[in-house]
Amino acid sequence: MNERLGRQRMSDKPSRNEAEYFALREAELHRERHRETIQSHDDEERKTHFMKCPHCGADLTTVSVDGLTIDRCRECQGVYIEAKAAERMLKAKQEALHGMFKSMIRGVSSH
Repeated sequence: MNERLGRQRMSDKPSRNEAEYFALREAELHRERHRETIQSHDDEERKTHFMKCPHCGADLTTVSVDGLTIDRCRECQGVYIEAKAAERMLKAKQEALHGMFKSMIRGVSSH
């Protein structure tokens, strides 16, 4: 009886499905490690450019002008504004121009 049970035991050799599973798993782990390496490299690269002038590479300083925060280069005098800040500035200027034109129209129509 022990002989029959011995023959029915699974072999130590992995089946084709097992080998395929482990090969796919290993490939996925390799891709994930590669993505992590690239992300880490990109993060490090980004840190080296933080607050650096895109024109000359010098350090940028942050200054506030009329409530608007801008980054200014000490070397080339370049001025950099974030997109949201530029949108707020344009909206404020449009409202100011609109008010000025309204005042001008009122002044003309009252004569």
